[in-house]
Amino acid sequence: MTVNELKDFLKSEHPVGTFLFCGEEAYLRRAYLDTLRATLLTDPAFDTFNHMIHEGAEVDFSTLTGELETPPLFAPYKLIEWHMADFNSLTDKKLEALAELARIQSREDNAALVFLCSPEGFDPGTPKRPSALYKKLSEFLTVVNFEKCTDARLCNWLKRHFDQAQVEAEPAVLRAMIDRCGHSMDILANETEKLVAYAKANGKNAVAPEDVTLVCAPTTEADAFGLTNALLDGNADEAYRNLQDLRSRRVDPALILGQISRLYGDLLSVALLLHDGMNPAAIAAALSMNAYKVGLYAKCAAKRPVQSLRRALARCAEADIASKTSYASDRFAMLDCLVAELLNAQGATD
Repeated sequence: MTVNELKDFLKSEHPVGTFLFCGEEAYLRRAYLDTLRATLLTDPAFDTFNHMIHEGAEVDFSTLTGELETPPLFAPYKLIEWHMADFNSLTDKKLEALAELARIQSREDNAALVFLCSPEGFDPGTPKRPSALYKKLSEFLTVVNFEKCTDARLCNWLKRHFDQAQVEAEPAVLRAMIDRCGHSMDILANETEKLVAYAKANGKNAVAPEDVTLVCAPTTEADAFGLTNALLDGNADEAYRNLQDLRSRRVDPALILGQISRLYGDLLSVALLLHDGMNPAAIAAALSMNAYKVGLYAKCAAKRPVQSLRRALARCAEADIASKTSYASDRFAMLDCLVAELLNAQGATD
């Protein structure tokens, strides 16, 4: 389902279903979730009983089943949310459990179940080349990929914000904001508020490009897979910059560790199959993996002894155990140490 199709669906008489909200634009994920909340939760006296919110990388399927099978209290609908799920680690058994949840929702038909995944928790691919997991999930979930907006759409969106605040902003100002602050709608919304406050504090009814330079903070945009790409390249500066960005966005360390573990698991799989004489095209088919990604992994794996990759994956497993048993520890500090060890091990084999 596209974002525009979701917008129309939420205006329908029966806006329920089992949804997966994913993609890089967190602002839009939250905005459409807020619209769904406002649509389904219409009686403050009973909203507390009809609105369940959960969070965590591991989905508790038994809890969600019980909530779906329990009718809403004195209201036509209930809303169940699960935030920060790690769908990239779904096993076949968990995929079937998800499909069963969708069947229960369809049978009961009085609740909306929404899973919200960050880019670290689910890779949807692109509209032209959706990921294999996206295709599987789309068979029983309504998947909505909130991609980064184009410059033209962002300019129109920014213009509406300035118009609402009754402050003029010419196209050059809007373009300057995107160039300086990036494409994150969260960041742009904050910088718009700063510019509006600055203009009004100085008795101005318009902002100029030089105001953008003076008021707005420059932002370096981070790729959703920037950390793993930096680890592939052995680029320590980029790895730590991306790790800091993930920390600032409060991404669950469990999702970051899962992303790193998958990287080394895939690298090891590719290395073993290369050792067995398979070419990248055959490996891509055997692992149901994107051919371009296999090509990148094959180049990296060719430079690393298999035993080195085994040790890296084992170190990821140790970090996972430590993160789940050392509750008083700083899990981002653990990630810092893990990244340092992985980069040092790679440097030792180059």
